[in-house]
Amino acid sequence: MSKPGKFSGLGTIVLAIVFLVALVFAANNSTVLGWIIAVIALGWLVLSTFVYIGVHKAAAFGARQVALAQAQMAQQNSSNAGSDGGTRLVSQDSGSRTAEKARDMKLDHSFKIITVQVGVVNEYLGKDPEMVARALETIEITATNGRGMINPNWEAQEAKMDAAMAKKNAERAQEAQGTDGGDEPVSGVVID
Repeated sequence: MSKPGKFSGLGTIVLAIVFLVALVFAANNSTVLGWIIAVIALGWLVLSTFVYIGVHKAAAFGARQVALAQAQMAQQNSSNAGSDGGTRLVSQDSGSRTAEKARDMKLDHSFKIITVQVGVVNEYLGKDPEMVARALETIEITATNGRGMINPNWEAQEAKMDAAMAKKNAERAQEAQGTDGGDEPVSGVVID
């Protein structure tokens, strides 16, 4: 438990002094009113002490709970963090309804970001090349993260398809050299 602040018990100390003064006056004067005041001062002193102790216990408990929650969040974040820095789903249970909803929400958000950035490109095209470049970079990052949410292995699959396309283009180029050169190499974007 942490130590209380320098002046946090000042109210309780003042009530203790009031109680002692009331007790001394009641004992010296031997009047009923003096004893009633002493009993009231004692009641306030006891109440103040309970409140003082309760507040400090609650504050210590709250501090422990916050520290525990922070430690759990840090542990969860470190265990869920991917080594590639890409986007990860909230739940690793890919078949669960919650995971699907989370993925759909993230994808929707990614599409909204792309839409906003397209608006930025349209607004600043020809006016501010740096702003356009930043918007295009954001679009590229967001699209890459979105593809990672849909298919975590998309980069490996795309590299494999690029290699197959390069091999096919090389074969066609060899065939074209051997014949009258009718076909052009295949190029384009592969959509998963």
